[in-house]
Amino acid sequence: MKKTILGALLVFGIAFTFNISDCRAQGTDVNQLYGMLCALCHGAEGKPTEQGVQFGSPDFTDPAWQDSKTDADLIKSMTDGTDNQNYAPVRPFIQQMLGIDVDVKEFVPKVRSFKGK
Repeated sequence: MKKTILGALLVFGIAFTFNISDCRAQGTDVNQLYGMLCALCHGAEGKPTEQGVQFGSPDFTDPAWQDSKTDADLIKSMTDGTDNQNYAPVRPFIQQMLGIDVDVKEFVPKVRSFKGK
C-alpha cells in the first residue's frame, strides 16, 4: 500500500508539471500519454524501470509475455485493472489525471510495438 501511494504521488507530481490544458487543446496522443503516465513504470521502450520492477510491471519487450496476452486481455487490464495491487487501470487514471476520456484500444498497438525490442 505504501508503494502504491508513493508511486501515485510521484505520477501526480510529474503529470502536474505539464500544462494540462495545453495537452487537452493539442489532442494528446497515445505516445504522449504513454510517455507522461505509463513510461514511469513500463519504461520508454517497454522494459520496466527500476520503480516498475518494484511494482511488478511486466516486460512489454518479452515475446513470451506478449504471446500470453490477447488484445482483449490488454484492454481488460487497462480498463478494469489486474490482480497487481500496485497497478492503476489506464482509462480511469487518465480521466482523473487529465480530465479526458481515452479509448484504451489505442494503447494496444503501442504495447505490441515493444515486442522483441
